[in-house]
Amino acid sequence: MRAPGTGAGPAGGGTARQVAYLINQYPLPSHSFIRREILALEAAGWCVHRFSHRSNPVALVEPANQIERDRTFVLLNAGAWAMWRDVVSALIRRPVAMIRSTGLALRMARLGDRRFIAHVGYLVMACTLSRRLRALGCVHVHAHFGTNPAALVCLAHHLAGLSYSATFHGPHEFDPALRLNLGEKISAARFIAVVSRDGMQRLARQYPGQAAKFRHIPCVLDGWWFDQPRRDGVPGAELVCVARLDAQKNPMLLLEAAELLARRGVVFRLRIAGDGDLRQDLQARVDGLGLGTRVLLLGWQTQAQVADLLRGARALVLSSADEGLPVAIMEAFALGVPAIAPAVGAVAELVQTGATGWLVRRDDAVALADAMQQCLSASAEELQRLGLAARRQVRPHDVRVSAQMLAAGFAGALVAPRSP
Repeated sequence: MRAPGTGAGPAGGGTARQVAYLINQYPLPSHSFIRREILALEAAGWCVHRFSHRSNPVALVEPANQIERDRTFVLLNAGAWAMWRDVVSALIRRPVAMIRSTGLALRMARLGDRRFIAHVGYLVMACTLSRRLRALGCVHVHAHFGTNPAALVCLAHHLAGLSYSATFHGPHEFDPALRLNLGEKISAARFIAVVSRDGMQRLARQYPGQAAKFRHIPCVLDGWWFDQPRRDGVPGAELVCVARLDAQKNPMLLLEAAELLARRGVVFRLRIAGDGDLRQDLQARVDGLGLGTRVLLLGWQTQAQVADLLRGARALVLSSADEGLPVAIMEAFALGVPAIAPAVGAVAELVQTGATGWLVRRDDAVALADAMQQCLSASAEELQRLGLAARRQVRPHDVRVSAQMLAAGFAGALVAPRSP
Protein backbone atom coordinates (compact mmCIF):
# COMPACT_ATOMS: atom_id res chain seq x y z
CA MET A 1 0.00 0.00 0.00
CA ARG A 2 1.30 3.44 -0.86
CA ALA A 3 2.26 5.96 1.79
CA PRO A 4 -0.57 8.14 3.17
CA GLY A 5 -0.99 11.40 1.31
CA THR A 6 0.46 10.15 -1.97
CA GLY A 7 -1.58 9.67 -5.10
CA ALA A 8 -2.31 6.40 -6.86
CA GLY A 9 -2.71 7.76 -10.38
CA PRO A 10 -0.24 7.06 -13.15
CA ALA A 11 1.27 10.54 -13.19
CA GLY A 12 3.20 10.24 -9.96
CA GLY A 13 6.23 12.43 -10.78
CA GLY A 14 6.75 16.07 -11.68
CA THR A 15 3.98 18.64 -11.72
CA ALA A 16 1.99 17.23 -14.64
CA ARG A 17 -1.48 15.91 -13.87
CA GLN A 18 -1.19 15.77 -10.12
CA VAL A 19 -3.21 17.65 -7.54
CA ALA A 20 -3.62 17.62 -3.77
CA TYR A 21 -7.01 17.55 -2.04
CA LEU A 22 -7.48 19.13 1.41
CA ILE A 23 -10.52 18.57 3.63
CA ASN A 24 -10.82 19.36 7.33
CA GLN A 25 -11.78 15.75 8.11
CA TYR A 26 -11.55 13.02 5.50
CA PRO A 27 -13.00 10.58 4.91
CA LEU A 28 -16.34 11.04 6.68
CA PRO A 29 -19.42 8.91 5.96
CA SER A 30 -21.19 12.03 4.71
CA HIS A 31 -18.37 12.92 2.27
CA SER A 32 -18.96 10.17 -0.26
CA PHE A 33 -19.21 12.80 -3.02
CA ILE A 34 -15.60 13.85 -2.38
CA ARG A 35 -14.42 10.26 -2.59
CA ARG A 36 -16.26 9.79 -5.88
CA GLU A 37 -14.71 12.95 -7.25
CA ILE A 38 -11.18 11.88 -6.31
CA LEU A 39 -11.61 8.40 -7.75
CA ALA A 40 -13.02 9.80 -10.99
CA LEU A 41 -9.99 12.07 -11.34
CA GLU A 42 -7.67 9.11 -10.79
CA ALA A 43 -9.60 7.08 -13.35
CA ALA A 44 -8.97 9.96 -15.79
CA GLY A 45 -5.23 9.70 -15.20
CA TRP A 46 -4.64 12.22 -12.42
CA CYS A 47 -2.49 11.57 -9.37
CA VAL A 48 -4.40 12.80 -6.31
CA HIS A 49 -2.75 13.33 -2.92
CA ARG A 50 -5.21 13.31 -0.01
CA PHE A 51 -4.70 15.58 3.03
CA SER A 52 -6.87 16.20 6.07
CA HIS A 53 -6.55 18.68 8.92
CA ARG A 54 -7.32 16.16 11.63
CA SER A 55 -8.31 12.56 12.15
CA ASN A 56 -11.85 11.40 11.67
CA PRO A 57 -13.37 10.18 14.98
CA VAL A 58 -16.35 8.53 13.24
CA ALA A 59 -16.42 4.77 12.68
CA LEU A 60 -16.18 3.98 8.96
CA VAL A 61 -18.51 1.21 7.82
CA GLU A 62 -18.02 1.76 4.09
CA PRO A 63 -15.05 -0.30 2.78
CA ALA A 64 -14.18 2.40 0.25
CA ASN A 65 -13.86 4.95 3.06
CA GLN A 66 -11.57 2.61 4.98
CA ILE A 67 -9.28 2.51 1.96
CA GLU A 68 -9.40 6.31 1.65
CA ARG A 69 -8.44 6.69 5.31
CA ASP A 70 -5.23 4.75 4.67
CA ARG A 71 -4.47 6.97 1.68
CA THR A 72 -4.88 10.26 3.58
CA PHE A 73 -2.13 12.19 5.34
CA VAL A 74 -3.45 13.90 8.49
CA LEU A 75 -1.55 17.14 9.04
CA LEU A 76 -2.07 17.32 12.80
CA ASN A 77 -0.80 13.75 13.12
CA ALA A 78 2.61 14.80 11.80
CA GLY A 79 3.68 15.49 15.38
CA ALA A 80 4.72 18.64 17.22
CA TRP A 81 8.43 18.23 16.46
CA ALA A 82 7.91 17.72 12.72
CA MET A 83 5.53 20.67 12.47
CA TRP A 84 7.92 22.90 14.42
CA ARG A 85 10.68 21.83 12.03
CA ASP A 86 8.49 22.82 9.08
CA VAL A 87 7.86 26.26 10.59
CA VAL A 88 11.57 26.86 11.17
CA SER A 89 12.34 25.65 7.65
CA ALA A 90 9.80 28.10 6.22
CA LEU A 91 11.33 30.94 8.25
CA ILE A 92 14.81 30.11 6.91
CA ARG A 93 13.81 29.47 3.29
CA ARG A 94 11.17 32.22 2.91
CA PRO A 95 11.50 34.73 5.75
CA VAL A 96 9.65 37.55 4.02
CA ALA A 97 6.82 35.26 2.84
CA MET A 98 6.55 33.76 6.33
CA ILE A 99 6.27 37.19 7.96
CA ARG A 100 3.65 38.29 5.43
CA SER A 101 1.71 35.03 5.82
CA THR A 102 1.73 35.46 9.60
CA GLY A 103 0.31 38.94 9.14
CA LEU A 104 -2.34 37.57 6.79
CA ALA A 105 -3.34 34.87 9.29
CA LEU A 106 -3.71 37.44 12.06
CA ARG A 107 -5.65 39.80 9.77
CA MET A 108 -8.02 37.01 8.72
CA ALA A 109 -8.62 36.18 12.37
CA ARG A 110 -9.25 39.84 13.26
CA LEU A 111 -11.64 40.42 10.36
CA GLY A 112 -13.22 36.98 10.72
CA ASP A 113 -14.09 34.94 13.76
CA ARG A 114 -11.25 36.40 15.91
CA ARG A 115 -9.90 32.92 16.68
CA PHE A 116 -6.26 33.98 16.55
CA ILE A 117 -4.91 30.67 17.88
CA ALA A 118 -6.85 28.75 15.23
CA HIS A 119 -5.45 30.87 12.41
CA VAL A 120 -1.92 30.50 13.72
CA GLY A 121 -2.61 26.75 13.68
CA TYR A 122 -3.69 27.01 10.04
CA LEU A 123 -0.39 28.71 9.24
CA VAL A 124 1.58 25.96 10.99
CA MET A 125 -0.34 23.30 9.04
CA ALA A 126 0.28 25.31 5.86
CA CYS A 127 4.02 24.96 6.51
CA THR A 128 3.69 21.17 6.80
CA LEU A 129 1.41 20.92 3.77
CA SER A 130 3.78 23.06 1.67
CA ARG A 131 6.81 20.99 2.62
CA ARG A 132 5.14 17.69 1.74
CA LEU A 133 3.80 18.99 -1.57
CA ARG A 134 7.21 20.38 -2.47
CA ALA A 135 8.67 16.91 -1.86
CA LEU A 136 5.97 15.37 -4.07
CA GLY A 137 6.46 17.92 -6.83
CA CYS A 138 2.80 18.93 -6.55
CA VAL A 139 2.03 22.63 -6.99
CA HIS A 140 -1.78 22.83 -6.92
CA VAL A 141 -4.13 22.03 -4.04
CA HIS A 142 -7.93 21.88 -4.05
CA ALA A 143 -9.88 22.49 -0.84
CA HIS A 144 -13.39 21.31 -0.14
CA PHE A 145 -15.46 23.85 1.83
CA GLY A 146 -14.89 27.57 2.14
CA THR A 147 -14.22 27.38 5.88
CA ASN A 148 -10.88 26.40 7.45
CA PRO A 149 -9.61 24.28 4.48
CA ALA A 150 -9.87 27.33 2.23
CA ALA A 151 -8.11 29.45 4.87
CA LEU A 152 -5.26 26.94 5.07
CA VAL A 153 -4.68 26.70 1.31
CA CYS A 154 -4.86 30.48 1.00
CA LEU A 155 -2.06 30.76 3.56
CA ALA A 156 -0.08 28.02 1.78
CA HIS A 157 -0.36 30.05 -1.43
CA HIS A 158 1.03 33.21 0.16
CA LEU A 159 3.69 31.23 2.01
CA ALA A 160 5.02 28.93 -0.68
CA GLY A 161 3.51 30.02 -3.99
CA LEU A 162 1.20 27.00 -4.29
CA SER A 163 -1.77 27.59 -6.53
CA TYR A 164 -5.16 26.56 -5.20
CA SER A 165 -8.84 26.23 -5.91
CA ALA A 166 -11.80 25.35 -3.70
CA THR A 167 -15.30 23.92 -3.77
CA PHE A 168 -17.91 25.96 -1.89
CA HIS A 169 -21.01 24.05 -0.82
CA GLY A 170 -23.09 26.51 1.19
CA PRO A 171 -25.40 27.87 2.14
CA HIS A 172 -23.80 28.69 5.49
CA GLU A 173 -20.50 29.44 3.76
CA PHE A 174 -22.18 32.37 2.00
CA ASP A 175 -23.53 33.95 5.20
CA PRO A 176 -21.74 37.31 5.74
CA ALA A 177 -22.49 37.10 9.46
CA LEU A 178 -20.04 34.20 9.79
CA ARG A 179 -17.17 36.38 8.52
CA LEU A 180 -15.29 33.63 6.74
CA ASN A 181 -13.01 35.99 4.77
CA LEU A 182 -14.39 34.61 1.52
CA GLY A 183 -13.20 37.66 -0.40
CA GLU A 184 -9.58 36.98 0.58
CA LYS A 185 -9.91 33.28 -0.22
CA ILE A 186 -11.55 33.90 -3.59
CA SER A 187 -9.18 36.64 -4.76
CA ALA A 188 -6.07 34.43 -4.65
CA ALA A 189 -7.77 31.26 -5.93
CA ARG A 190 -7.48 30.03 -9.51
CA PHE A 191 -11.17 29.17 -9.53
CA ILE A 192 -14.04 28.43 -7.15
CA ALA A 193 -16.30 25.47 -7.83
CA VAL A 194 -19.85 25.97 -6.54
CA VAL A 195 -22.14 22.97 -6.18
CA SER A 196 -25.47 24.71 -6.83
CA ARG A 197 -26.98 27.41 -9.00
CA ASP A 198 -28.32 29.05 -5.85
CA GLY A 199 -24.78 29.27 -4.51
CA MET A 200 -23.53 30.72 -7.79
CA GLN A 201 -26.12 33.48 -7.63
CA ARG A 202 -25.40 34.31 -4.01
CA LEU A 203 -21.64 34.50 -4.54
CA ALA A 204 -22.05 36.58 -7.70
CA ARG A 205 -24.16 39.09 -5.76
CA GLN A 206 -21.68 39.31 -2.89
CA TYR A 207 -18.49 39.32 -5.01
CA PRO A 208 -19.43 40.68 -8.45
CA GLY A 209 -15.83 41.51 -9.28
CA GLN A 210 -14.83 37.86 -8.86
CA ALA A 211 -17.74 36.31 -10.79
CA ALA A 212 -15.46 35.05 -13.59
CA LYS A 213 -13.82 32.65 -11.12
CA PHE A 214 -17.05 30.87 -10.15
CA ARG A 215 -17.84 27.58 -11.89
CA HIS A 216 -20.98 25.55 -11.37
CA ILE A 217 -19.71 22.03 -10.64
CA PRO A 218 -22.41 20.12 -8.73
CA CYS A 219 -22.05 17.24 -6.30
CA VAL A 220 -22.44 14.04 -8.24
CA LEU A 221 -23.04 10.31 -8.28
CA ASP A 222 -20.95 7.60 -9.84
CA GLY A 223 -22.25 4.99 -12.25
CA TRP A 224 -22.83 2.49 -9.42
CA TRP A 225 -26.01 4.27 -8.41
CA PHE A 226 -27.46 4.32 -11.90
CA ASP A 227 -26.55 0.68 -12.46
CA GLN A 228 -28.47 -0.49 -9.39
CA PRO A 229 -31.85 -2.15 -9.89
CA ARG A 230 -34.67 0.25 -9.32
CA ARG A 231 -37.51 -0.39 -6.95
CA ASP A 232 -39.74 -3.23 -8.10
CA GLY A 233 -43.35 -2.79 -7.08
CA VAL A 234 -44.77 -0.47 -4.44
CA PRO A 235 -43.33 -0.59 -0.92
CA GLY A 236 -45.40 -0.59 2.23
CA ALA A 237 -45.74 2.28 4.67
CA GLU A 238 -42.01 2.92 4.95
CA LEU A 239 -40.05 6.17 4.82
CA VAL A 240 -36.27 6.55 5.06
CA CYS A 241 -34.07 9.41 6.20
CA VAL A 242 -30.35 9.41 5.33
CA ALA A 243 -28.57 12.19 7.20
CA ARG A 244 -26.09 13.17 9.85
CA LEU A 245 -27.72 13.54 13.24
CA ASP A 246 -26.76 17.13 13.96
CA ALA A 247 -28.33 20.56 14.18
CA GLN A 248 -27.95 21.32 10.47
CA LYS A 249 -29.95 18.25 9.49
CA ASN A 250 -32.52 19.05 12.23
CA PRO A 251 -33.69 15.48 12.95
CA MET A 252 -35.74 16.62 15.95
CA LEU A 253 -38.14 18.27 13.51
CA LEU A 254 -38.54 14.92 11.77
CA LEU A 255 -39.48 13.32 15.09
CA GLU A 256 -42.06 16.07 15.64
CA ALA A 257 -43.59 15.21 12.28
CA ALA A 258 -43.52 11.50 13.11
CA GLU A 259 -45.29 12.19 16.40
CA LEU A 260 -48.00 14.12 14.54
CA LEU A 261 -48.51 11.20 12.16
CA ALA A 262 -48.80 8.81 15.10
CA ARG A 263 -51.41 11.04 16.73
CA ARG A 264 -53.39 11.06 13.49
CA GLY A 265 -53.40 7.28 13.47
CA VAL A 266 -51.34 7.04 10.28
CA VAL A 267 -49.62 3.69 9.77
CA PHE A 268 -45.94 4.20 8.97
CA ARG A 269 -42.40 3.20 9.79
CA LEU A 270 -39.48 5.61 9.62
CA ARG A 271 -35.91 4.34 9.42
CA ILE A 272 -33.09 6.83 9.97
CA ALA A 273 -29.66 5.98 8.58
CA GLY A 274 -26.95 8.17 10.04
CA ASP A 275 -25.21 9.15 13.23
CA GLY A 276 -23.95 12.22 15.01
CA ASP A 277 -23.98 14.34 18.13
CA LEU A 278 -27.77 14.13 18.53
CA ARG A 279 -28.00 10.33 18.42
CA GLN A 280 -28.59 9.84 22.15
CA ASP A 281 -31.00 12.77 22.40
CA LEU A 282 -32.98 11.42 19.47
CA GLN A 283 -33.18 7.95 20.93
CA ALA A 284 -34.37 9.37 24.24
CA ARG A 285 -37.01 11.40 22.40
CA VAL A 286 -38.16 8.36 20.42
CA ASP A 287 -38.50 6.35 23.63
CA GLY A 288 -40.21 9.20 25.46
CA LEU A 289 -42.80 9.64 22.71
CA GLY A 290 -43.48 5.92 22.51
CA LEU A 291 -42.33 5.78 18.87
CA GLY A 292 -39.96 2.86 19.34
CA THR A 293 -41.95 0.55 17.06
CA ARG A 294 -42.32 3.22 14.37
CA VAL A 295 -38.95 5.04 14.32
CA LEU A 296 -35.67 3.13 14.11
CA LEU A 297 -32.20 4.71 14.40
CA LEU A 298 -29.86 2.55 12.34
CA GLY A 299 -26.53 4.40 12.61
CA TRP A 300 -24.20 4.76 9.64
CA GLN A 301 -24.85 2.37 6.77
CA THR A 302 -22.78 1.27 3.81
CA GLN A 303 -23.63 2.51 0.33
CA ALA A 304 -25.21 -0.84 -0.51
CA GLN A 305 -27.27 -0.79 2.68
CA VAL A 306 -28.50 2.73 1.93
CA ALA A 307 -29.54 1.61 -1.55
CA ASP A 308 -31.49 -1.33 -0.07
CA LEU A 309 -33.20 0.99 2.42
CA LEU A 310 -34.22 3.42 -0.31
CA ARG A 311 -35.57 0.68 -2.58
CA GLY A 312 -37.83 -0.42 0.25
CA ALA A 313 -39.17 3.08 0.95
CA ARG A 314 -41.93 5.17 -0.50
CA ALA A 315 -39.70 8.22 -0.28
CA LEU A 316 -36.59 9.71 1.22
CA VAL A 317 -37.48 12.33 3.82
CA LEU A 318 -35.23 15.13 5.11
CA SER A 319 -35.94 17.83 7.69
CA SER A 320 -32.82 19.96 7.26
CA ALA A 321 -32.51 23.47 8.62
CA ASP A 322 -29.75 24.15 6.11
CA GLU A 323 -28.46 22.41 2.98
CA GLY A 324 -26.16 22.78 0.02
CA LEU A 325 -27.04 20.30 -2.72
CA PRO A 326 -28.07 17.13 -0.83
CA VAL A 327 -26.37 14.00 -2.14
CA ALA A 328 -28.88 11.81 -0.29
CA ILE A 329 -31.64 13.18 -2.51
CA MET A 330 -29.64 12.42 -5.65
CA GLU A 331 -29.00 8.86 -4.45
CA ALA A 332 -32.73 8.34 -3.89
CA PHE A 333 -33.56 9.84 -7.28
CA ALA A 334 -31.08 7.56 -9.04
CA LEU A 335 -33.08 4.59 -7.71
CA GLY A 336 -36.38 6.11 -8.80
CA VAL A 337 -37.41 7.10 -5.27
CA PRO A 338 -39.00 10.55 -4.74
CA ALA A 339 -38.10 12.84 -1.85
CA ILE A 340 -39.77 14.94 0.82
CA ALA A 341 -37.58 17.86 1.88
CA PRO A 342 -37.72 21.47 3.09
CA ALA A 343 -37.09 24.42 0.78
CA VAL A 344 -33.61 25.31 2.07
CA GLY A 345 -30.38 25.92 0.20
CA ALA A 346 -30.41 24.28 -3.22
CA VAL A 347 -33.01 21.60 -2.39
CA ALA A 348 -35.49 23.22 -4.79
CA GLU A 349 -33.04 22.55 -7.65
CA LEU A 350 -33.85 18.86 -7.15
CA VAL A 351 -37.24 18.55 -5.46
CA GLN A 352 -40.39 20.03 -6.94
CA THR A 353 -43.81 19.30 -5.49
CA GLY A 354 -45.85 17.14 -7.81
CA ALA A 355 -42.87 16.53 -10.09
CA THR A 356 -40.14 14.74 -8.13
CA GLY A 357 -41.56 14.69 -4.62
CA TRP A 358 -42.82 17.11 -1.99
CA LEU A 359 -41.11 20.43 -1.18
CA VAL A 360 -42.21 21.81 2.21
CA ARG A 361 -41.69 24.94 4.28
CA ARG A 362 -38.59 25.15 6.43
CA ASP A 363 -38.91 24.41 10.18
CA ASP A 364 -42.58 23.43 9.78
CA ALA A 365 -43.36 20.09 11.42
CA VAL A 366 -47.01 20.22 10.36
CA ALA A 367 -46.13 20.80 6.69
CA LEU A 368 -43.59 17.98 6.87
CA ALA A 369 -46.11 15.62 8.46
CA ASP A 370 -48.72 16.55 5.84
CA ALA A 371 -46.29 15.75 3.02
CA MET A 372 -45.30 12.45 4.64
CA GLN A 373 -48.99 11.54 4.97
CA GLN A 374 -49.64 12.42 1.33
CA CYS A 375 -46.74 10.21 0.30
CA LEU A 376 -47.97 7.32 2.42
CA SER A 377 -51.40 7.53 0.80
CA ALA A 378 -50.14 8.04 -2.76
CA SER A 379 -51.06 5.46 -5.38
CA ALA A 380 -48.59 3.13 -7.03
CA GLU A 381 -48.98 5.03 -10.28
CA GLU A 382 -48.24 8.37 -8.58
CA LEU A 383 -45.10 7.06 -6.88
CA GLN A 384 -43.88 5.55 -10.12
CA ARG A 385 -44.46 8.82 -12.00
CA LEU A 386 -42.56 10.84 -9.39
CA GLY A 387 -39.76 8.29 -9.26
CA LEU A 388 -39.22 8.23 -13.02
CA ALA A 389 -39.14 12.03 -13.16
CA ALA A 390 -36.71 12.09 -10.24
CA ARG A 391 -34.38 9.67 -12.01
CA ARG A 392 -34.43 11.81 -15.16
CA GLN A 393 -33.74 14.89 -13.05
CA VAL A 394 -30.54 13.51 -11.54
CA ARG A 395 -29.20 11.61 -14.55
CA PRO A 396 -26.94 14.51 -15.68
CA HIS A 397 -25.20 14.51 -12.26
CA ASP A 398 -22.45 12.21 -13.51
CA VAL A 399 -19.14 12.26 -11.65
CA ARG A 400 -17.21 11.89 -14.89
CA VAL A 401 -18.59 15.21 -16.17
CA SER A 402 -17.72 17.05 -12.95
CA ALA A 403 -14.27 15.45 -12.88
CA GLN A 404 -13.62 16.71 -16.43
CA MET A 405 -14.61 20.24 -15.38
CA LEU A 406 -12.35 20.13 -12.34
CA ALA A 407 -9.49 18.62 -14.33
CA ALA A 408 -9.70 21.47 -16.84
CA GLY A 409 -9.38 23.96 -13.99
CA PHE A 410 -6.44 22.09 -12.47
CA ALA A 411 -4.69 21.85 -15.84
CA GLY A 412 -5.08 25.59 -16.33
CA ALA A 413 -3.61 26.25 -12.90
CA LEU A 414 -0.59 24.04 -13.65
CA VAL A 415 0.37 25.97 -16.76
CA ALA A 416 -0.37 29.44 -15.35
CA PRO A 417 2.37 31.34 -13.52
CA ARG A 418 2.30 31.24 -9.72
CA SER A 419 3.33 33.95 -7.28
CA PRO A 420 4.11 33.51 -3.58
